[in-house]
Amino acid sequence: MNAFPWLIGRLIRKKSVWTRGEDAAARHMRKSGSRIVTRNLRMSMGEIDLVCEDPKTGAIIVVEVKARQRHARDTRRIDPEANITAAKKAKLRTLAKALAKREAYRDRPIRIDVIAVVFEEGSRNPIELRHYQSAV
Repeated sequence: MNAFPWLIGRLIRKKSVWTRGEDAAARHMRKSGSRIVTRNLRMSMGEIDLVCEDPKTGAIIVVEVKARQRHARDTRRIDPEANITAAKKAKLRTLAKALAKREAYRDRPIRIDVIAVVFEEGSRNPIELRHYQSAV
């Protein structure tokens, strides 16, 4: 018998910072008029966080979400988008090309966006959200 069932239930219900970041990014994309096609699309060479469609242009948007939780005791500020390295950019291009080869996306423009989301420790809502269109 577990001595702390309330704690286990709370830990199970608590979403990770990455999941909350993806949720915030998806809400942002919907508010900006994009349609979410799919989330966490797994492909042989990796995963795309969000695949969206711009209804105005018909473009497919590959969205990479970077999320970070900022703790009050942190003295240095490291932005989540700092994790978009040259290797990550190359991987995102490879994923976008693979997506472009799929039947439904063959004749459509594809762009790669980055959304950076920052949460304050203990907060469910982001304190910062930055959207970089055509970032890669």
